[in-house]
Amino acid sequence: MSETLDKLSGTLSDLLKKAKEVGAQAVETVDRNGTVREAYARGTERTKTYAKIAKQTLELNRESEELRKVYTEIGKLYFEQNGGNAPGFFAPLCAQAAATAEKIRSLEDEIRALRESVMPEDAEKDIEVEIGAFDDVVSADEDAARGE
Repeated sequence: MSETLDKLSGTLSDLLKKAKEVGAQAVETVDRNGTVREAYARGTERTKTYAKIAKQTLELNRESEELRKVYTEIGKLYFEQNGGNAPGFFAPLCAQAAATAEKIRSLEDEIRALRESVMPEDAEKDIEVEIGAFDDVVSADEDAARGE
């Protein structure tokens, strides 16, 4: 049986060597014409270009977000300074901003009232006391387990 395995191993080894030789000859033959190198070079350049596109796109998105923040701040400052006295086409926009701000305040008040109706202010203190008591019990159990 060992002899059969040795023959099989030798045959596989020979086949592997021949496959490598044939592969090397094929690459050498194709490479003489520069086909493999050109394809590799084109692929490398494409990869570099795609990486640069991705990097530039990220930078573009960062800059666009920064510009949006600046525009938002300009609008906010303009509204704060001229809200009720805005001229021309700014007047309806400022009125809309004021109405939206009032709606937000109203919703915040409603949410605050709902929270208070469900959980009175002193409920949080009770929870904190219970958590503190629980922590004390856990610490005592840990101390007891250590033999302290």
